Amino acid sequence: MAGGAVHDQGIQQGAGSAGNGQLSVHTAIRLAWVTWIALLVVPFFLFLSVVWTLTNHESARVATQQPSWFLASSAYLLVVVPASFFWRSRLFKCYWSGHPIPPAKYLYGMLAIWAALEFGGIISLLGCFVDRSLLPNLLPALIAFMFFVTLWPSGRSMVTVVGNAEDASVYEEPR
Repeated sequence: MAGGAVHDQGIQQGAGSAGNGQLSVHTAIRLAWVTWIALLVVPFFLFLSVVWTLTNHESARVATQQPSWFLASSAYLLVVVPASFFWRSRLFKCYWSGHPIPPAKYLYGMLAIWAALEFGGIISLLGCFVDRSLLPNLLPALIAFMFFVTLWPSGRSMVTVVGNAEDASVYEEPR
């Protein structure tokens, strides 16, 4: 794996910068993975508790209320998640010109997206509790979860130089 070798080499190079008070690449990627896994587990257990709670009721409830939780969580995801991607692109601005991202900016940028997706999914799952119905409130949570799972921390943008101000064909999307 050539990408893994570059990644490991960049982590080893960045490990020495922690002595001057800055976050090292190794520490940043470790924090990113711990955070990502923790944020992966929280909605999973919340989903299990929603399913457990709603399947143990003796009678099924017909949804006659307005879908306010569904609309609120969908509107949140439609507004805040693109804003978090914009925020990350502003933090990763030096990547566009061919420079690696500093580890602290990498963490802030990825945490912004992860937190936006996580909070939107949790709002949606809480709507399942309030309305005592899985659908339609479960749909925004599933969409947020699917996006979250695809955004695992790779740290490539901290260690790999792929952009170039003169040649746009060299650019790769940071992950």
